[in-house]
Amino acid sequence: MAGNRKVVKFHNVPTINIGVIIFGLIFIFLGVQIVRSLNMKRVAVYEVQKSYMDTNISGTAMALRQESLINTDVSGYVNYYIRDGQKVAKNATVYTVDAAGTLSDLVAEAADNGTALDSAGYSDIRDTISAFRNYFNDTNYSDVYEFKYEIEGQVLDIVNNQILDELVSSNSLGGSYTQIPAAESGIVTFYQDGYETRTPADVTMADFDEKAYTHTSLKTGEVIQSGNPVYKLITSDYWNLVLPLSEEDADRLKEDTRVTLYLPNVSHVVYGDIAVIQNGDAYFANITLDKLMVNYCQERYIPVEIVMSRQEGLNIPNSAIVEKRVVKIPNTYLTTGSNTNQMIYFNVRVLDENGNLSISQVAPSIYYKDDSFCYVNPDDFEENAVLVKNDSDETMAISDMGSTKLAGVYNANRGMATFERVEILVSDGDFTIITEGDPYSLKLYDRIVLDGSTVEEGQIIR
Repeated sequence: MAGNRKVVKFHNVPTINIGVIIFGLIFIFLGVQIVRSLNMKRVAVYEVQKSYMDTNISGTAMALRQESLINTDVSGYVNYYIRDGQKVAKNATVYTVDAAGTLSDLVAEAADNGTALDSAGYSDIRDTISAFRNYFNDTNYSDVYEFKYEIEGQVLDIVNNQILDELVSSNSLGGSYTQIPAAESGIVTFYQDGYETRTPADVTMADFDEKAYTHTSLKTGEVIQSGNPVYKLITSDYWNLVLPLSEEDADRLKEDTRVTLYLPNVSHVVYGDIAVIQNGDAYFANITLDKLMVNYCQERYIPVEIVMSRQEGLNIPNSAIVEKRVVKIPNTYLTTGSNTNQMIYFNVRVLDENGNLSISQVAPSIYYKDDSFCYVNPDDFEENAVLVKNDSDETMAISDMGSTKLAGVYNANRGMATFERVEILVSDGDFTIITEGDPYSLKLYDRIVLDGSTVEEGQIIR
C-alpha cells in the first residue's frame, strides 16, 4: 500500500509584501517632492503693518527782512553800545567813535579791575539760557559747546557796555569820542551779505547756492572810515521766508493762503501767510511771518518744514505693487446664486454643441466694486462670453465692456499669489501707505509677495 502513495510537489509561489510596496511608494513620493522643492524658486513675502507718512514740504528757505546798512559819518575806532540782535530805540546811542583810540584801552583797564553784571545783564543771560533749554536735545550734545561760546561772548558784550556807560556818565572819556544815535528804532545786527535789499520777487535758484554765499562781519576792531557801513538795522517785525518748490509741491500749495511751519529751535508750530510765486521755470513759497524775526536776525538761510498732512494706513513696500488689467461690468448684471443671497454671480449665456441656449452662473474674482461697476478678472470668462442681465433679456458681451488697470499686490496668505487691489494714499522712495479697512483690499498682518514682478496670479508660493 505504501508503494501506491503519490507525492505531489507544489511550486513555490512568491508572496507580496504590502509593507514594502507602501514604503517604496512613500520613498518615491518623498523623492519627487524633494526634487520639486529644490527646483522651486523661493518667493520673499512681507507682513503688512500699520504706519503713517508725513507729506510735509521741507527745505532751506532764504530769510528776507526790512533791513538796511547804516554808514558812519565819523572816522575812528568803534565801540558798540548795542549787542547783536538787540532792539534799539530811536535816538538811543548805538555806538561811539573814538578818534584817538583811547576808549578801548579805558574799557579794557576797567574790565581788569572787575565789573559785576547789573540786573538787566543777568536778565538777558537768563533769557538766553531759557531759550536754549527749550530746544536742546540730548542727541545734539555738541550744541552745548557752541552755547558756551555764545554765552561767553554775550557776557563780554554786557560787561563792556556797562563799563562804557559808567565811563560816559562819569565824564572820564574827555572829548575824544562821539556818540552816534539810531535814526529810528529797530533790531541791530553786525554783518552784511549783499541781500539787504533783496525782495521775494527778485529771488532766483542761484541765490540758494550756499557755497557762494559770503557773510562779512562789521565788527572788525579796526579804524572805520567815514561812509563805510557800521551796523545793520532791521526796522520791521514782518519778514519773509522764501522756499524753493518743485512743480508738484507748488501745485499742492497754490490754493493755500495760510500754512503751519516747523522752524529750528522753536518748540511750537508757527503760522504764516503764503503765496506761490514763479520766477522763470522756478517756483517758490513766499511765507510772511510777523513773529520770531529776532530769533533768526543773524541768519540768511533757515531750514523750514511746511506741515501738510499725515496719512495713516497700511504700509507696503513699493516693490510689491503691480498693475492688472480688469473688466468693468455694470453692477446691474450682478445676481445671487441658488444657494446664497450674496450678489457675487453673473449670468452667462451658453450655446452648446447642439445649438441650444442655456444660462450658467459664473463667480469671477471681483477685485473691487464702486457705485457703478464691478472690476473683475477677465480670465474668469470665455473670450466671447455674453452676460445676461438678471430678470431681463438684456445682454452684453464681455468684449464690449470697458477695461481699466488697478494697482494691487499679490496676497500670499493661502500659499497662492492672489491679486488684491490697493488704494494708494501717499508714497515715498521705498514704501506706500494704502487705505485700511477696504473690504476688497489688504488687512493688517496679511502676507504679500515682496516683489510683485517675480510671480503671476495663481502661482503657488513657497
